[in-house]
Amino acid sequence: MPSRVVLVDKPEGWTSFDVVKRARRGVRAKVGHAGTLDPFATGLLLLLVGRATRISSLLMDLPKEYVLDVQFGAFSSTHDPTGEITPTGGQVRREEVAAVLSQFVGEGVQRVPLTSAVKVDGEPLYRRAHRGEVVPTPERPVTFHSIDLIEFGQETQTARVLVRSAKGAYIRTLAHDAGGKLGVGAYALALRRLRVGPFSVENALEPEELSPQRYTGSDRSVFPLTRALSFLPRHEVDADGARRARHGNVLHNTPSGCCSVVFEDALLAVYEGAEGVAGPKVVFAEPEE
Repeated sequence: MPSRVVLVDKPEGWTSFDVVKRARRGVRAKVGHAGTLDPFATGLLLLLVGRATRISSLLMDLPKEYVLDVQFGAFSSTHDPTGEITPTGGQVRREEVAAVLSQFVGEGVQRVPLTSAVKVDGEPLYRRAHRGEVVPTPERPVTFHSIDLIEFGQETQTARVLVRSAKGAYIRTLAHDAGGKLGVGAYALALRRLRVGPFSVENALEPEELSPQRYTGSDRSVFPLTRALSFLPRHEVDADGARRARHGNVLHNTPSGCCSVVFEDALLAVYEGAEGVAGPKVVFAEPEE
């Protein structure tokens, strides 16, 4: 089975692992994904087939783009429609919402929601939530590149927001935190992931379109590793450099940061370094197309 990054449009109500299970049918290779989407959310999920699972961290580091629908005037225990909803009766105006959202742009911190998969003392928080436990959750640094208010309904007290973020941001928590700042409460009514780095949901497959036959191809939905990593600088090597890369030896005259190491159009490895010297981050046992 060739290694592939496959774009999938995750439906509402599916977990990310549900998509992985569907994709595994008839496949004798590892299948994973790069970046979980909550069950209530829809949109782009990067499915990883074969040795593509080894570049998961590189794909998860890419910036994300979402459309977020926010309901003001209530809190949710999970920050989304699946939790216990507590109305506050509070109302806001469009200009107030726009002003508060702008405060989140840039670097900041978020408190991890109790229903997340983040582990505390070796156990995912969502398991404690399912047992009814309430425990302090950690904070983590986050970066929002932009947050744009697209629509606002005064009567419905709902907003549609375009969010561009770095990795690790909880978009449903953004809604919750905005409602807290406004003093009226808010939660994520709907969430759709539009982009991950250069990948767009417009090119994604539906889960029922997944099959081993699709993974052997290369098109706008299915990416061989060389094309999937085209966002990285490309470092071409000669035969000696290829030998060194296959053995994980240090390479010289490389770009700063991460780069794809390529010999005769075949991907050998991903290296990372600075000042022209790089070491291996991922080395493939066989060259990848």
